[in-house]
Amino acid sequence: MRKIAVVTGSRAEYGYLKPLMTKIENDAELKLVPIITGTHLLQKFGNTHQLVKKDFPSAIKIPMLLNGDSLKDMALYLASGISNFAELLNINRPDVLVVLGDRSESLAAALAAFYLNIPIAHINGGDVTGTTIDESIRHAITKIAHIHFVHTKKNADRIERMGEEKKRIFIAGSLSLDTILSASLPSKKEIFKKYNLSPEKLTFLVVFHPITTLKDKGYSQLENLLSILDMLKEQTVLFYPNIDAGGDRLRDLIKKYEDKTYLNTFVHLPHEEYLSLLKSVNVMIGNSSSGILEAPSFHVPVINIGSRQQGRERSMNIIDVNPEKDKILAAITYALQDTTFLKKIQKCENIFGDGRASERIVDILKKIQLNESLIQKQITY
Repeated sequence: MRKIAVVTGSRAEYGYLKPLMTKIENDAELKLVPIITGTHLLQKFGNTHQLVKKDFPSAIKIPMLLNGDSLKDMALYLASGISNFAELLNINRPDVLVVLGDRSESLAAALAAFYLNIPIAHINGGDVTGTTIDESIRHAITKIAHIHFVHTKKNADRIERMGEEKKRIFIAGSLSLDTILSASLPSKKEIFKKYNLSPEKLTFLVVFHPITTLKDKGYSQLENLLSILDMLKEQTVLFYPNIDAGGDRLRDLIKKYEDKTYLNTFVHLPHEEYLSLLKSVNVMIGNSSSGILEAPSFHVPVINIGSRQQGRERSMNIIDVNPEKDKILAAITYALQDTTFLKKIQKCENIFGDGRASERIVDILKKIQLNESLIQKQITY
């Protein structure tokens, strides 16, 4: 029986991984080793390890130490993760380590496994996501990973151009669609009632994360967005930003608006509830990949601000705007009132898969040969 370790470092990413983890756990040929790390274990991000433990009681916790919000603190956060993962993986060696995306937690786990000659399966490589540190982390993981599960053919082609062997690359689709297309999500009436929202009111969903390569980490962009929201005073559901450097300043800025009656803020929600909200709002605004990957399935207009998702493949529901106030306001007006656009996005298709990514990944994890040739990589050109 193959031991498959799956690393989850945040609530958002766990929502994608949960269907895969469930399929691995239920497969007679595989043994799931769930690993909880990163922001799951940090109180200011909601202690979301409890959500994972509820679903997978045997999950192992690997802490990563975070002492601040600076670029140096993030580097030390990564270093602590590498050290702690090396200790655990050396004792409890899986046959394959699965990591997702472009976060520090995934890089820490992958680097530790790489030095221990543990095969690494990387999900979501080959993406292009603008000018943040995520872009470099994603490609770094690709170069040390041994198995690549990608969203689209374009992503597969990028990884092959990076010198990876074609036999290592598998087009699985996006895990984000597995939940959307298979789970029974709460209705708008149910989710709005639970969180004291009015279903009759126009509603915005806002998710805005730091932009680590900018000097102010996106502070001025969020400042502009919050100013527009305060002018409009429409019912707004706003999620706090992720762990990236600069996030504390963004959280402090949001707190200045928290007493506004139109604003409803959340640190996190269970993934199915978040998807229900996304499905039910009039417009999503911000710079989150959720707008790119998930919102198209619900035909929800997305105003994508700035460069954080620059270059990523996208569906027709995305409105890309520069972060100036007048541009943001114009985009909101367009998303709400342009009848041609609203009619067009009702036919929007999600280009990132068909809801069967977990099934494809499990099949490959069972069949792929785990030998020296898998570990011994060489660039193809």
